[in-house]
Amino acid sequence: METKPVAPAGASTESLETVTRSVARDGTSYVVTLERIFPNSSAAIWSSCTTPDGLVRWFEPLEGQLLRGGRYRLTASGTSGTIERCEPHRELQVTWEYDGDLSHVGLTLEPTASGTRLSLRHVVPDNEHWAQYGPAATGIGWDGALTALALALGDDDVDVQSVMAAFNESDGGRRFVEAASERWCIAHLSAGADPDDAHEAAARTASFYLGGE
Repeated sequence: METKPVAPAGASTESLETVTRSVARDGTSYVVTLERIFPNSSAAIWSSCTTPDGLVRWFEPLEGQLLRGGRYRLTASGTSGTIERCEPHRELQVTWEYDGDLSHVGLTLEPTASGTRLSLRHVVPDNEHWAQYGPAATGIGWDGALTALALALGDDDVDVQSVMAAFNESDGGRRFVEAASERWCIAHLSAGADPDDAHEAAARTASFYLGGE
């Protein structure tokens, strides 16, 4: 009998409590930010986030000219871009090009007394997609990614892709999406969004992630 992998404790709605979320306006764009402190060193996190061997475990296969000014490609989704800034163990900035849309992603690592603070900023345009889905469209995906990263950093032997695939199809995965959507709605409201717009956008995004649209 085939058995499904059991998700470690890190793959749960509780992992959402470890993340600080914010939304800010920046000219004609919005900045969606997530911060989480990991117990790992900045070197370990950097390797997991910027090398092909590291990323394939918890995110996507990576290829390209992996240096400043080079082009990268995530082969599962087809996302690609240019590496605009690269300071090992400290900061990475890339363009994020997907399905004709252009946005920007920045990653910074800062040592703390308890490990390393990871800050992820995704700068997205103020367009029709934002008006319809708000920050949760970007944020929920990154919430899931940080959960997967924590699993990879916590156990070198765990099959993160299998664990996350099983979790995403479970009732726990559904609750994760709903809870993440609620938290992004709160962040959206804190940024001054109209309450009706914020709640409706979050509901649309959760429905999309759960197969309702």
